[in-house]
Amino acid sequence: MRRCVYNVDINFFKNWNSKMAYVLGLTFSDGNIYKTTLSWQLQMRDRELLFRIRDVMKSDYPVELSTKKNAARLRISNPSLVESLKQFKLTSDEIKFPHVPTEFLRDFIRGFLDGDGWIIANTRKHEICVGFASRDHGFLEELAKQLNEYVLLTSNNLRTKKKITKKGKVSVTYSVEWYGTNALNILKFLHDDLKNDDLYLERKYKSQLEARSLYIEIRKGRKWREVESKCGMPMEKLLSKLYTEKKLMGIQIAEVLGVSSAAVYRWLEKTRVRLPTKRKVVFIKCPICGAQFKKRGTKKYCSLFCAGRARRSGKMVKCTICGREIYRPRWWFKKNVYPLCSLECGGKWHRMRLETNLRCRCEKTGRFLSNASNLSVQVEGVLGVYSE
Repeated sequence: MRRCVYNVDINFFKNWNSKMAYVLGLTFSDGNIYKTTLSWQLQMRDRELLFRIRDVMKSDYPVELSTKKNAARLRISNPSLVESLKQFKLTSDEIKFPHVPTEFLRDFIRGFLDGDGWIIANTRKHEICVGFASRDHGFLEELAKQLNEYVLLTSNNLRTKKKITKKGKVSVTYSVEWYGTNALNILKFLHDDLKNDDLYLERKYKSQLEARSLYIEIRKGRKWREVESKCGMPMEKLLSKLYTEKKLMGIQIAEVLGVSSAAVYRWLEKTRVRLPTKRKVVFIKCPICGAQFKKRGTKKYCSLFCAGRARRSGKMVKCTICGREIYRPRWWFKKNVYPLCSLECGGKWHRMRLETNLRCRCEKTGRFLSNASNLSVQVEGVLGVYSE
């Protein structure tokens, strides 16, 4: 039996983590499996990523450099490692989007992006784009669906491309891409809060930084860029100089810059430039509770509680049973005489009147009826007895 010369972690694809998810995503795009060999081939300028993948897999297989093809390749021959990839159906002709745990989804998609994806920052057209390509239509559909659950994309552009090879065969590939805000949200989802030991392709990491910077310029608008170019300073510094130092108002700034006043006010809001003001702090007394508080506009009361108490039209009364003070509105006194503070006191009140024969139940309807002609006099007498 042939002895294995090189080492590798054969359980690498059995336990989920961020590095395993990234390498799996890269394998779905740029990986190649032949019998018991797993390999990746990248451009010569991206060879550093292959060295990092080799390290996280605890392997000492050599990274082969080919100056003729201007490419670098890492080949790992291990039957156990290739066998562990069967659970993801990578060894079959039809690839399907694997079940990736939520916390490692962005690492998997970032690995696939670094292999068969692109990030474009077009300064001439003032647009940014993020896209993916695959030979399986269903894989890209599921990828777009998974992204939409976490990034909330408004649309996608899933297209089919056909190309005739040199041998005369028709090659069919599928691509999906997003532009503008959708592209920016994807880049944030995939690259924000990366750790030092996380895996990513350095070239595409720089591309996403360029795309983010271009998006900020796009959001400024054409007039914004023209004014900054003409004045030779950032908009925030320019508005601060005109608005804060020279004390010019919005219409005056618009005349100086040659733009509309609406644009100036919009820029002031975006840059958060404000005119410094020195306001005198005035304290007033709350007419309800007497607490001191800062005067703000037409505010008269220190809290919503005091404002609610000020709107009261009734008065405080004592509960007929327990004597607790409770508030009753003015309309309550037109229909009621004996206030009760809770359901418990209400129950005691009904039981007391039944025991003293002040109330009885109707045999037909079951409703309570009064037995007393002079109810108020008898109730006062009962209350005296009940309290004793």
